[in-house]
Amino acid sequence: MSQYSKENLLVLPEAGETTGTHLVIKIRSGELGGDFSVMEGVMVPHSLLTPHSHKHEDQAVIVLTGELEFEIGGDDGERFCAPAGSYVKKPRGVQHCFWNRTDEPVRYVELSGRDGFEGFVDSTTREGTIQGVSKAHQDYDMTWYFDRVPKLMIEHRLTRIAGLETPWEKLKEAGSPGDIIDAVRRAVTGAGR
Repeated sequence: MSQYSKENLLVLPEAGETTGTHLVIKIRSGELGGDFSVMEGVMVPHSLLTPHSHKHEDQAVIVLTGELEFEIGGDDGERFCAPAGSYVKKPRGVQHCFWNRTDEPVRYVELSGRDGFEGFVDSTTREGTIQGVSKAHQDYDMTWYFDRVPKLMIEHRLTRIAGLETPWEKLKEAGSPGDIIDAVRRAVTGAGR
């Protein structure tokens, strides 16, 4: 089979690799000379993608359906709504997050330079989300800002954290948002085991 056959070039809508996150890998970076990967995600209603940054990867999001709220640059950064058809740049080294505050799922494409983010997504598939997140800094130079989660969730009336397998039943017993984020942090870092 030629490397330029339909089978090697066409990725149909239902095709792709299911992962341990809410993303499906459509094209691996290795198929594109190591330059970038292509993933598709669905943000369920009222969910937050935890604030984080990537030391080595520039990223971009293309909103396919619905609308996402973005924050680029941390608490004092830019906040804006990106409706369907929008392209959003997320530069390397800059804290970013986004959320779906609507009642409808939002489909989007994630383009990520190099293979670091792809490696992180693979690690969550192999080891589970909590393990993957706990090793993301050492393995992929990703930094997570979990301390910001409660405020963002309360401020935007969000009820879920995208892609994070969280012990929600136990968290219901935790009480305050501060207690909840401490419980999530302990679960992610393995503290208290």
